[in-house]
Parts: sequence; structure tokens; C-alpha cells
Amino acid sequence: MDERKNSMKNLEQILNEEAPSHLYPFFWQKGQSNEVIAEYIDQMYAQGIRNFCIESRPHPEFLEDGWWKTMDLIIEKAQEKGMHLWILDDDKFPTGHANGKVPEELRRRYLHYHCFDVHSDGTEIQLNMSCLCGMRKLMQDRRHMKDKAVAVIAVKKNIHERYRIVEGTEQDLTENLADGLLTCTLAKGSWSIFAIYETLCSDGRGVEEYLDPMRREATEVLLSEVYEKHYAHYAEHFGKTILGFFSDEPSFGNSNSRQEVIGKSEMPLPWNEEVHRQFLKRGFENKDLVYLFRGSEKHAADVRYQYMDTITGLYQKNFTGTLGEWCRKHGVIYVGHVIEDDNVHARLGAGPGHYFRAVDGQDMAGVDIIGGQVVPGMDYHHDSFSTGGSDGEFYHYALVRMGASAARLDPKKQGRLMCEAFGAYGWAEGLKEMKWITDHMISHGVNWIVPHAFDPAEFPDWDCPPHFYAHGMNPQYRYFHLWSGYADRLCHLFSDGEKDAAVGILYHASAEWSGNTMMFQKPCRILQEHQIDTDIISEDYLRTAVKETCGFSINGCTYQALVIPGCQRLPEDLVQAVNNIAKCTRVYAVEEVPEGVNAECVSLEELPGLLKDLTTIHVDEMAPYLVSCHYKHHDGNVWMFTNESIDEKIVRRITLDTAEPLQIYDAMNNQLYHLNAENDGKTHFCLELGPYESLVLVSGSSDVKKPVPDKKAAVIKDGMSVSMQSCKEEQETLTDIRTVGNLSHQFKDFSGTIRYRFDVRLDDPAVMMVIPEVYETVHVTVNDKDCGTVIAPSYVFDLESAAHEGNNKIEIEVISTLNRAQKDLFSMYVPLEPLGIVSPVEFFTKK
Repeated sequence: MDERKNSMKNLEQILNEEAPSHLYPFFWQKGQSNEVIAEYIDQMYAQGIRNFCIESRPHPEFLEDGWWKTMDLIIEKAQEKGMHLWILDDDKFPTGHANGKVPEELRRRYLHYHCFDVHSDGTEIQLNMSCLCGMRKLMQDRRHMKDKAVAVIAVKKNIHERYRIVEGTEQDLTENLADGLLTCTLAKGSWSIFAIYETLCSDGRGVEEYLDPMRREATEVLLSEVYEKHYAHYAEHFGKTILGFFSDEPSFGNSNSRQEVIGKSEMPLPWNEEVHRQFLKRGFENKDLVYLFRGSEKHAADVRYQYMDTITGLYQKNFTGTLGEWCRKHGVIYVGHVIEDDNVHARLGAGPGHYFRAVDGQDMAGVDIIGGQVVPGMDYHHDSFSTGGSDGEFYHYALVRMGASAARLDPKKQGRLMCEAFGAYGWAEGLKEMKWITDHMISHGVNWIVPHAFDPAEFPDWDCPPHFYAHGMNPQYRYFHLWSGYADRLCHLFSDGEKDAAVGILYHASAEWSGNTMMFQKPCRILQEHQIDTDIISEDYLRTAVKETCGFSINGCTYQALVIPGCQRLPEDLVQAVNNIAKCTRVYAVEEVPEGVNAECVSLEELPGLLKDLTTIHVDEMAPYLVSCHYKHHDGNVWMFTNESIDEKIVRRITLDTAEPLQIYDAMNNQLYHLNAENDGKTHFCLELGPYESLVLVSGSSDVKKPVPDKKAAVIKDGMSVSMQSCKEEQETLTDIRTVGNLSHQFKDFSGTIRYRFDVRLDDPAVMMVIPEVYETVHVTVNDKDCGTVIAPSYVFDLESAAHEGNNKIEIEVISTLNRAQKDLFSMYVPLEPLGIVSPVEFFTKK
């Protein structure tokens, strides 16, 4: 009997199966029948899912009779089962289409320019500017016929470098433009004349009818068309069955690119009358508009910073702030995420300009891990997966940490970070990879998950697989509950407290707007590799930080050091905030100190040594792929260690700065075990983690020792009976195979279940079975008794409850992913795994 002591409230809830669910998988609605929808809800519930997020993907009758009939059924079924739901807040993603009901005057506007290069002889010149945008753009999009001139600016041209101007020579010629004709006299020399205009046309695709997120009245169209119509139908369910609305990837949409850095990219810029008004209010003139597009000196940097500060502030107030305010007034929460990919979180284009401002109105912070963003083993820039190339360093070391920091530092988020996950990895992604990604999410700060997705469309559907049920065609789905239970328990265990991080890293957005900068993932990575946890701190939070005796605090979170990614410059008020903090806090600038900042310049390599005293986790030898975190509840502590290497075992001696007793928590099986540790005022233990493995420690003590393999008792590699059941067939077929080995060459298109049956003679029934290499979900029965299922390495099974002395009948089911039978385009970037049991099956006595 397990004798638990000093267990935390959250842990007790989990052990007693009383914890609330933290999973809200997408449930796509594409117009399927009531019977199919009801079947899917039943299937979700049977596999441990208690909530879901409804998404029109798109529904053919969104907000019409067909939609309301579907919603009626979904709510009725959810109530029957005590389930809850969120609603994705538009007819399609990304959010901002407002079901196609945005009037033209509230749609997005952009500021762009056309450059006329001229050489003046000092006499009067006239230019035909009847077409402001240039001939090619007009031919591509006739909406340019509605363009409006904002300013005409002449600047001396630097003829030695393309796209360069002589800064400080600008002249405003706007009043010289009449009836499409510019008349002016310029000094002798080479000039660039910029026709700066407002336009409906962007470089983004598919956003022509989208609302302007910088205008409250535009956001109110989304509210009236989607939010309020749902409230009118289901007000009595708000805050009960319906718990929230979900915004998916809203952005400025001026380009589809992820690399659009203002001042360094040719792109139209988000614009409206209020942006123009604030631009002038901040002390600029119309002639300064040219520096939004050209220029590299300090004044140009200041113009761009002030512009970006303006538009991201308007987005924060009038879009995310407006939606969050409405939700809270109506008893529901507002959640979602923006596109964070490849640093676009701080940029225009597909991004929102500033991550922290973009999610400010939400009640949870949000990120997503889909489409091969976080790929086991690929923490570097790689040209794989459907994205066309990914900054693996950002995804692995900074993405979730950024969201977790917003969750921690914004009081209304209450430490909650939601992550949309798993979609668009393709059918190659099974429960094993999902478990690895889950460990990554949890250990970096996620505590709510939106699995992507349950798709009731006819199988196979090309839309961003994998799909978890897939009308019964997903062979691993019958064991989905093992993953959902595991994820739910860990999410709850890492909720309602706070992580232990004493180092803040300055968010690099404003530095990038103003010039060159190091990305914040650089210090994130090297500190994580040395088990030093960090938060990413937005300049908005830093400006309001409270000085402490030896540090500073934000929302009750105290930091003893601030790290600034090296950059040219920061805005003046941020320089003042940093210098104020530097009076009581260690401030390090990595590789380059921004102008005017009081900080010690250090190399990236020096940083861990300077901050090693600010961690409670110490490792005897560097382990770069060991991810660790310390999470504090008011009534106890949680520690998590994850091996993110997929091919190397980690063996290290760990020292924790705690004297309290700790025990092992096995989240997959919801069990507590004894931790073999030494305690001399600190806790010391040996950590052994194979690839895909993690260890969770919690406050308290347990007398139950977790069994481990000891001495080898038997090895089986042949003499087996092997049968196969394809995902497409109801019956299994006996093969002539009698030995273990990779079956992929013989069955290159097989996906489904492989059953290995054999007998083994045991002298002692207290044995454990180990399968060193197998792909990938494994279910074992011994003498017709269930001995468990394992969805990810290591594949170890305790057989004592079913085995007996003498001959024992063993059956091993190996369930593959679906990608051999469904060679989808999303999986084409992933090497096909071997098939079946590849190495001999080993039996050990139990210790």
C-alpha cells in the first residue's frame, strides 16, 4: 500500500481522478450528418476527452440554419456527458474574416510607395503621377485605382548603393501634386521622389475582405457577426457548457511572409487615419514617412520604432482587447494564438508585430506547435516539413518559453498557457511523437493543450493530418486515452502555481524594429543547456517593474538578473527603464551593448557561468539536451526532467536546492514511487533517461519502489507466430514469419497491428519484459491477462501479475502509424520508421 505524505492539492486531485481536464481538441465542422457528429463525440469521450473546440473548417452553412442545428446537437451531447466547449470565432482561419461581412470602409488599409528616380538639372520638372503605385502593381490588382496620395517626398539619392538615400535631405512636395501631375524644382543632382499612398492592396493573399484590427469598430463587426449571434442562441449555456471563444492566427496580413522586418523588406505597411494621426502627434512630419521604407540612421530607426509601437498598441487595444473585454462581460474566456513562426511574432506580414501585445486581451497566453515546428532531434534551421524551412532553434528553445512568460507576467492569464499542437505533422506522427512533444510543451510551460484535430470528413482527408479517430482508420486511436490521460495529469500538475525562474531575457521586438539585434532564442538556448530557467520580458512589463533589494519584480515574479540580446539601440524610455533596474540588478548585454544602456557586455559562452547561482538545479556535467524545470505550488514543489535527444541516453548526478523529501510521479500510470536520493540539506540523485523519457518529482514520500529489470532471464528472437491486421481489414492474416526483424521491406505499404505470439519458459514469474527496438505502440498480454500498453520508449513491461513458473503464453501487439498506408504530403519530409519488433525480446528478473 502506498503511504503518501505531504501531497499537494493538485496532486491529490490527480491521484483521485478528480482533476479538471485541460484538453480542448479541435472538432472540425464541415457539414457532416448528425449521426457522424454524435459518433465522434462518443469516440472522444471514450478516449478520455472531456472538452473540445468547435471549428468551422469551413461549415457550408456557418451562422445559418445548418450551423445552428449542428450546434444544437453538439451542445445537447456535451451536456449529456458533462463536456465543455470553446468556439473558434470565424467561418475560417485566420480570424478576422467576420464571416465575410466586413464593409469596405472597415477593411484593412495599407501604406505603400512608388519611387520615381530622376536627375535634376535645377530647372522645373513635371511628373505624371496619375498612377501612384506603378504600372505592374496596377495590372496585378485593379483595386489600386482607389489608391489615395498621402505624401510626395523628394530625397537625394545615394547613387553608389541601391535603395539608399541621403538621409536628412527630404523635402515635402505633397502640395505640388495636382490632378495627377507633380510640378517641382529640385537642386541639381540625383533624387528619389516617393509617391506614398494609401491602398486596399497588400502582398498578403486571401485577406482582401478582412477587418482592420487597429480599429475597434472593425472588430465590433466580428463581435456582432459571430460572438453575439452565438450568444443570442445560447446565452443560457455561456459559462456553463460554452466556456470560451478561440481566435486562430489573426495578423496584420500585409504580407504572407515570415521575414518581413520593417525597414529591411519591401512591403506595404498597415495604415489608417488613426495611425497617421498618432504618427503626427508623436512629433513627426509627413516627410518622415519615407523613413518607414528607406534609411538606416538613428532618425529612421526612431520613425520605425514609433510607427511599430503605434500599430501594435492599436492592435492590442482595439482587437485583442476588445474581444477579451466582450468575453469577460459575457461570462466566457478569450483564448487563441497568433503566428509565432520563425520570429514573425515580432514582425509584420503573417505576424502581429508584437507577441505580448497581440495576446494581451486573452485570458490565457497561446502558441502553437504544428506543421513540423518542433521536430525531435532538429533544434537547428532545417529545410524540412511543409513550412519550406524552419528556425528550429527558435521553436525548441524560445517558442513555448515566450508564451509561458506572458502567462506568468500578465495577471489575468493566471499562469495559463494554451498550445495548439500536433496538426499538419502528417500520418507519420503517432502517439510516440505526441508524447515527446507533450513532454517538451509541459517542461517549457504549457498547461492547456488543443490537440489538432478530430476531423469527421470522409477518410482520407488531405486537411492537415494526423486525425485522431479518422472513422476508425487510425490504428493507434484505441490507445489515445493513454496519451490524453498522461497529458491531462501533467497539465494539472503544472497549474495553479508558478515556475522558478530568476533570470529575465529582454524581448527583442523593439530592438529589431530599431536596427540589428540578436534573437532572444540565443541566450534562451545556452541557458537551457545549463539548466538555468528564464522568462522572456516584454518592454511593456519592464517599464512598470518594481525595484527590489537585489533585483526587480513583475506581477509578483522576482528576477535577479536581466539579459539583453545584443543590439544597436533601444527606445529611449526603455533605456531609462533598464538603467533604473541596473541600479539593483545584474544586467548583461550579450555581444553588444545598446546605445546608452548601463550593462556589462559578455559573450554568449560566458553567460551560463555568470548566472549559475540563479538556478536550483545543478548537474555534475553539462547535458545540453536535458530540459529541466522547477514548478512551485503553495503546498509543494514539482520538478521535471526530459531527455530531448532521440538517440542518446542521459546519465547525470543531479543536485536540487531543497531538503524536502521527494517522490517520483509516474504520470502515464498515475502512480507514486520512492526516489532513491541522498539528502544533506540538498537532494542528490542519479538521473538516467533514455530517449523519449522524462522524470517527474513531487513533494512527499512514497514507500513503493518502482520495479526495474535486473538479471537477464531469457531472450526470444525466433520461434514466433506472426499475424498482421491492416487498418483496412477486419481480419488478421497469418504470415510465415517466425523471427523478429524489420518488416518494412516485405510490407512497405502496411499500417495496422502486428501480433507476435510465442511461449517462454520462466523459472521465476517475477520478471520484466524489455523490447529494445519496436515501432511504435505496444500492447502485451501474458497468459490472456492484460499487462499494459506503452506508447513511447522505453518499452518495459512488468509481467509478475500474469506470469507463472514454467511455460507462459506471450502475445505482443505492435501498432504502427498510418503513414505507410496513407503517404500524405505532410509526412513526405519524415523518414519512414521500421516496422514491427526489430530487436530480440528480453526477459529480466525484477529488482
